[in-house]
Amino acid sequence: MLCMRGAVWVLAIAAVGGGAVGLFIHARRSTIDRQLDAEMSAALARGGIADLGRAQAVGRRLVLGGGGGRAEAAALAFADARLAIDYGLPLGAEAAEVLAHAGLPDRQADDATAVAASAKAMLAARNGDREGAARIAAAAADAHPAVPQPLYALGRARALSGDPAAAARAFEAAIIVAPAFVASRVARAEVLLDLGDATGARATLAPALAEVPDDPRAQLLLDEIEAATSARAPSAPPICTGERWRPSPINAACLLARAAAERRAGRRNEARTDAETAAGAAPDEPRLLARIALVLAQLGAVDRAAALVTRAKRRAAPALPALAWASAAIALGRGRAGGLPAGPRPADPETDLLVVRTALAAGGVGALGRALRALGPPALARDADLARFERLASRGPRRAPPAGDDDPLQAYLDGLAAQLDGDLARATDRFARALSGHGDACRAAGEYVAAMRAQKRRPDPAVFTRLRADSSHCADLR
Repeated sequence: MLCMRGAVWVLAIAAVGGGAVGLFIHARRSTIDRQLDAEMSAALARGGIADLGRAQAVGRRLVLGGGGGRAEAAALAFADARLAIDYGLPLGAEAAEVLAHAGLPDRQADDATAVAASAKAMLAARNGDREGAARIAAAAADAHPAVPQPLYALGRARALSGDPAAAARAFEAAIIVAPAFVASRVARAEVLLDLGDATGARATLAPALAEVPDDPRAQLLLDEIEAATSARAPSAPPICTGERWRPSPINAACLLARAAAERRAGRRNEARTDAETAAGAAPDEPRLLARIALVLAQLGAVDRAAALVTRAKRRAAPALPALAWASAAIALGRGRAGGLPAGPRPADPETDLLVVRTALAAGGVGALGRALRALGPPALARDADLARFERLASRGPRRAPPAGDDDPLQAYLDGLAAQLDGDLARATDRFARALSGHGDACRAAGEYVAAMRAQKRRPDPAVFTRLRADSSHCADLR
């Protein structure tokens, strides 16, 4: 009997001890979950690509591990949706699955519902339903006026719809609601650049860079601003320097930045190599695809540029400023001197060059001179191609043309100068050296054929082989 009483006491003590250990483990797990929640919230507020990756990892641990609830599921879906819409990463399916399994968004009037609705809106925008996305985001913003995520989603939907002014207003409202939500500042700087307001973009971006100096997207935007405003070539963004691993969207953007700088410096071959590598690395992020396409079209790779624009149009409206200007560059590269886009002109040296090329194609040397004067000396100082056009515009038609070199754009401009001087033989020779490697190669082909015919000569079809490969729809090859 005594032994049985002892056994009962042992079991009772073990039960009490086991309960205490269970309570300790539960309390410790709750503490860890709270720490992870705080870490996830801070990462979402900072909002860089590395922060979103960290938020995603924490969210998966909490949601899949059973420690998370509606708020954690909404935050995970939002991180996935931002990585999908802002960086083109293939995470839309995971975000949609998290929303479905968590029953989000629902009708509860809490922050989790607002964040989940924001994720849903961004997924809709990425899938092409931009107006539906705007309705979802606007409704969530009205219902949850103190939460920045719906306003951010609204801004992204409006930007992809080709309305950067409305997008800027949405991002500005998000900044007012939550100044610490850095992603709104970075996104507003981007759309201000697309509106041509580099000064406003710089002012908006500065607090974000002070808050998150290592954010790759903010660094790359600063590089865009410097390229558009500085008379000197900007140094490469820190994220783009050194031999390091970079996520594919950042790597593609770094290659684009380098290609654009090389093009402005007159290093055409290196620029094309880097731009083509950027095209191969770029995910389905429409603004990035369109900006790569614009550089490629300026370098003569018109068909490659057109393929990128086709990809971008699956995710954004044709009115997206970067897309509209890339499309105009493709049309010009195919020999069609159409008008420039009616919407805003992004603050970008590539759009400066396209304005000048279009002026020459549509209005001749007189229109070229007016376009160059409108840009002003700082733009000419930072761009070797613009300097070439300026030399053509500043010469008189009876003065000797500048000495030719091996650059194909210079050969094209030399040919035009020789035409103005009535030197048909020199014009023919220079046009023959300008049939590939620059954005006006198709127009050079048309001038070359005309000059040959004027001399009762027939061009060799083999000289157009490279042009046919680069711009198969060139109007002057038909």
